[in-house]
Amino acid sequence: MKKKCQFCQKKNTYIDYKNLPVLVQFTSYYTKIVPKYYTGTCLNHQKKLSRAIKRARFMGLIPVTR
Repeated sequence: MKKKCQFCQKKNTYIDYKNLPVLVQFTSYYTKIVPKYYTGTCLNHQKKLSRAIKRARFMGLIPVTR
């Protein structure tokens, strides 16, 4: 069964890099970005999500490694 993109279901167009509870859901224990075939996000939102996670890392909101 294919997972559905939770951002498409909520009709969310912008993924904010300051929204840490959402970003942490899509990172592994070692703060790697989880691939879209595990999370079920579509390609468009996966790109936006990875960009937001990388921005949060750059700003120091998410650690680069544990």
